[in-house]
This record gives sequence, C-alpha cells and structure tokens, in this order.
Amino acid sequence: MARKKRQRQPRRTRDALISTLTGDAPKKKPAGRRTELPISSHKSRAAWFNAREAWPWRESPVETLMNERARAAANIPVFSQNAVWQGAGPSNVGGRMTCVVVHPADSDRIWAGSAGGGVWSSADGGVTWNGLWHDEPTLNIGALAIDAANPDTLYCATGEANLSADSHAGVGVYRSLDSGVTWQMLASSQTQGVPRRIGRIAIDPFDSNHILIAGVGHRSEDARGLFSSSDGGVSWARISTIVPSPYHCHEALFHPTTQGTIYTAIDVLGSANGIWRSTDGGLIWTHLTSGLPAAPLIRRAALAIAPSQTTVIYAQLATRRGAVLGVFRSANGGNTWTNIGGNHFNQERQMNYNNTISVDPADSDTVICGGVDLHRTRNRGQTWTRVTRWDANRGAANYAHANHHALIQPPASPGLVHDLNDGGMDVSLNGGSSWQNRSNGLATNMFYDLSIAASNGDVYGGGMQDNGTWLTFDGTADTFFQTTGGDGGYCAIDPNNELHLFTSSQSMRINRFRTTDGWSFNIGPNEQGRRPWMAVIAMDPVRSQRVFVASTRVWRSLNDGAIWAPSNVLDGSFISCIEISRANTNVIYVGTEFGGIFKSSNGGATWTENIASSALPGRTVTRLRTPANDADIVYATIANFGNSHLFQSVDGGDNWQDVDDGTLPDVPHHGIVIPSTDANRIYVGGDAGVFVSDDGAATWHNLTSNLPTISVVDLVINEQIDTLFAATYGRSVWRLDLSVLP
Repeated sequence: MARKKRQRQPRRTRDALISTLTGDAPKKKPAGRRTELPISSHKSRAAWFNAREAWPWRESPVETLMNERARAAANIPVFSQNAVWQGAGPSNVGGRMTCVVVHPADSDRIWAGSAGGGVWSSADGGVTWNGLWHDEPTLNIGALAIDAANPDTLYCATGEANLSADSHAGVGVYRSLDSGVTWQMLASSQTQGVPRRIGRIAIDPFDSNHILIAGVGHRSEDARGLFSSSDGGVSWARISTIVPSPYHCHEALFHPTTQGTIYTAIDVLGSANGIWRSTDGGLIWTHLTSGLPAAPLIRRAALAIAPSQTTVIYAQLATRRGAVLGVFRSANGGNTWTNIGGNHFNQERQMNYNNTISVDPADSDTVICGGVDLHRTRNRGQTWTRVTRWDANRGAANYAHANHHALIQPPASPGLVHDLNDGGMDVSLNGGSSWQNRSNGLATNMFYDLSIAASNGDVYGGGMQDNGTWLTFDGTADTFFQTTGGDGGYCAIDPNNELHLFTSSQSMRINRFRTTDGWSFNIGPNEQGRRPWMAVIAMDPVRSQRVFVASTRVWRSLNDGAIWAPSNVLDGSFISCIEISRANTNVIYVGTEFGGIFKSSNGGATWTENIASSALPGRTVTRLRTPANDADIVYATIANFGNSHLFQSVDGGDNWQDVDDGTLPDVPHHGIVIPSTDANRIYVGGDAGVFVSDDGAATWHNLTSNLPTISVVDLVINEQIDTLFAATYGRSVWRLDLSVLP
C-alpha cells in the first residue's frame, strides 16, 4: 500500500483545537481514590487486572513470560528485517516512577526507575532523559542504589514493591559498573531466592560489599523480607533473627556515621510489625516501640535519618487501611519516638502505595513527607504545610503529580528536591516551596487503550494509569495534551470527525466532546449495579451518534450519549470488549471476563445467548475483530496462561476454530487488528510482543523487532498513513511504518 502523505494542520489551527479540548476538562482523578487496602483482592482494579493478565494466579508468572518471549524469538520467523518500531509518545508526560538516585558529586546526574518502563538517566537534572533499559527480561523497577565509594557502580532491583494491583513482579537484582551503560544480573529471584518485588537497596557506607535489600511478596511461595549480602551481591540470605517466618520488608537503612547500625521496617501481620534496629551489622535486632503506636496497627513505614544530626530519625507510618498512622521523630537514634504529625495528615490516603520521607541535608528540623501530596515542616513538626496540590492546574507553582514514591535532597545542591511520582519527576529548587515537572522524554506511561482518528493520521491517544486521557493533534511524541482526568480508560474517536469523541475513567465515568457544545462530563449510563474498573466504549463507525458502553450489560445510546438503554445482564461478568462490524454495523459482538461471546444482529436492540461454545477456554476475551468485508468472520483474543489465545469463527459465531494452536506465545493477548484492504493479514499483540499472519491465521511471523520487553495492551491501524500503533503498559506508544513491509 502506498503511504499517504500527511496534510498537517497549520500550527495556529492546532493550537486553537488543543485549547478548545483542554479548556474546562477535569484534569485529575476525584478525591478519595484508593481509600481501600491497595492489595485487597476484592477491589475492582485488582480484579480487572487479574482477569486479563494472571488468572487463576495472583500475578503473571515471570518465568513463563520470559520463556515464552524466548520461545517466540527462537521459533517464530521474523516477518521483515525492515520492521523498526519508533516511539510515538507521549514523551512530555511521565508515567509512574518508583525510585531515584543522584551522583554524590554532581546533582544533575540522575538515575530513575519506573514501574514498567525500566531505568532512565539524565545528565541535566531531568531536563532530558535517556532510556537505559529496553530488552532486559523485565522493565518493572522497584529500587536503585549508587555506591558512594564508587559512583560508577549502580544497583537495580526489579519488581515494584508498591502495594497496588498493577505493581508487577521482577526477576532479581542487576548491577552496572559503568554508570548504567551496561547491566548484568547479580542475583536471580529464581536461582538465588531473593524477592521478586524489592522496594529498597542499601549499601553499607563502611563496606561496599555489604548490601541489603527489602522486599515484599504477593504469593505465599515468593521470598520476602530483609536480605543481606556480605560479598557484593554474589550470595544472599534472609535475615531471620528479626522474626523467623517470612515477612514484608519496606525499608532498609544504614546509619551514615555509626558502623554496624541498621534500621528496617517490617510487616508480619502481628505484634512484630514496625521499626527494628541492629547495632552489630544485622545479627541481633531490637524492636523499637517506645512512643510508637501498637505494633499490629502499623503496616508500611518510611524512614529517614537527618544527615546533619544523625541521632535524629523520622518515620511515616501507615495503617492497614492506608491512612497515615502518624509521622514520628526520634532524637536518640530510635530509642524513643514522638508523634509530630498532629491532625495535619488526616486527609491523606493510600499510604501503603505512596509513602516516602526525606530530611533536609543541612537542617534536621526540615522534613518533607510524601503521600498523595507532599507536606513539609521546618520546625520538627510543630507546624506543617501542604506544599503540593495534585488538583492544581498543571504548571502552577504548587502543582506536582499525585502519589509520591521517592524523594531525594542532594547534599551538594541546597534546596534541590527530586520527587518521583505517578506522573514522572517533579523538581523543586527551593526546598519544596514551588515545583516544576521534568518528565520530557520520560516515555513511561501505562496505557489502558489507544484510539486513532481514522480521518486524520496525526490524531491519536488514549487513557493512561493516573494520567487521564491524552491526545496529540500533530502526530508527534512531545505535543500530547490532557483532555480528561482520572485513570484514563477507553477512548472512542468518531471515524469521520476527530473533534467528536468520548473518553472515560475509572468506574464508568464517561465524557463527550463536540465542537457544538464542548465537553459534557459524567454523561455515562446510570448503572446502579456493579461497575467495572474500566468500561469499554465503542462508537458505530457509520452512525456515530450510536455509542455503546459496557458493564455486566451493554448500554446503548442512539443520540450521542444523551439517553442510555441497557441490555439484560449477559453472563454476570464484566464485558471486556465490543466489536461493531464494519461490513454491517447492525452486527455487534461482545466478549466477557467469563469467556463468553454474545452477538446482536439488530444494532444492539437484542442479544443472543453465549455463542462462545466449549471450543474457547472460558478465559477473558480481550478483543474481538471482524474484517471490513465480512460480518460473519470474527476473531477473538484470549487472556491468561495455559490456553490458546486466538480463535476464529467464519459463520458468525456458530462454530469456532483454534487458529493459535500453540504457535503463538502462551501469554495474555490483548490486541488484534485487520487492515480493511487485506482480510488475510492479521496483527495480534500481547505480553510477548506483536505477531502477524498473511494467510488468515494459518501461519505466523514475529513482528516484535525492537519493541521493548513490555506488555502490548492495544493495537490500532491508521490506514490513512499506513501505520500500525502499539500501546504498552509502561513504555507509552510505538508506531511501525507498514509501507516498508512486504
């Protein structure tokens, strides 16, 4: 197919459109999100992810993902050497970041880890970024450390330890001896037994071979606790003298001036919870309880020692339900503690997900605490100021993105604060009084869904974890702008008018934009029953006033979202995908989390019973697709492990055939597209890459090429510019020029 030349809109026109789309749109999530215990399996968010990526397990088996990627690379032939993916953004808004370290002699040299996008570096204080990790076995980062005695040596622990439904596991600890240019596996979770989720690495300031890691585990068989190595990370052992049974460990901290003194914070669901100290290098431990709440009340704790007065220690403690239990100060190395938080933190929440604390290097009385927002005291807690507002306008002096995971105040640069959060990195140059975002180039966004305007190849975007829905109107990575807020979900753009669109966020919040009346917010169905974490949206490609939104039933609007009418509940599970046939838009298919497939032949007025049949495995149907020329041919991609992942029906769902048949990787598949010009060419994507068939799914080729090691959650083609787009959960969006392929 000949590639069509883009006809770009003039800059003034694009700016006017962007201004219109962003004018009154809500920018953030509503208050009160994640008030429940973040890892509770009954949460809609946890259930949503589990149904698509792990069921029947608690989380995706990391070794299976690694092995299936390797098997696909070895056994599925490469489609074309010309296939080279390019980053498509957004690169001007960061995704969730988990950790940061700074060179001890140069505060502009930064290394940061992301929840799903690997390790990044900056040589100019975050003005620009360079991705260091790309094809490592996992890009899920939990902790970083730099050896102050030899700053070229960096350690990276994989697996995010923040306790949320989409905090994904890792494979162990890596080390770099050349400032992050190259990395080698140092300690494997599989062979050396270290945790798969590590939230802290600590290097003994008196002995660089003495290293600690603090880890948690979501599965009973996973290692967790405080682990120690005395040989530079070659061998590791869990410290069992705190408590003999496995425990969650959230903190590991060497005293900077007293050799042998170590602090840790653990959660063992009982009377051993809280802060512990060793004064002999980790052999014998003392439970520090004087002045602290009863141990069973404590869950996650963050600790910080004042560099200028090292007998002063601060702790921010969380309750089991994610509230702030208190901010505490010790002036005698932890022997006794005083609650200095007062009532200031009563409105903070989700502290088992976001919990960090930092002390000013030159002033032991000045502390910054991070939760959803940042809070500062300059007088050891006598008074507190909320120094960031997640609900302020982006660019405001008091705006920093919500959910703070790491804080660092480099001693070499007074007043400088680096803050890593769900929106990348925010920086203060005046000790926290004002903030600026430094995430340009930090392409670490976690997409739920991707939408592209069929009428304009320069318009695409979608919903992202905790960043709302962002679009670009000129097809470049650094010009994305936010439309609506929350955890951005599914987005639907009118194929004939890119200025007519629907966006969504968690719990079925649906918004509509039209040039005639601008934004209308929360216009979705009045669902009184169960609401999914992310509700699927679909727009009729011919009659764009007909829109569908799904819960456990299909809601249809014939008048652009003004009135919604529901179907019956289908199989009791959430509807996971909707496909409106391009060949006949009265034919609609939907799939469910129970693995059901239902069909309407009259535009959604009535629905069949389940037509999935026993040929399908009964796992979540992630996507359904029909070719442009035949409404009776339909493909279904399937989630989870231990089953085939692509099925085909050629008779409208009466019969199904397994067209994966064990060839495709045995990992969750999330995306499928079929070009309108070639019904035999099929692209599928999932947790092990992207694959293509040229013969109607009879044979398969590998199209993963240079894509990073990350889950592909959606595939979309824009045929106007002959380009395939892949949205990922952790490395933003990628694009592939199809005109160079056979």
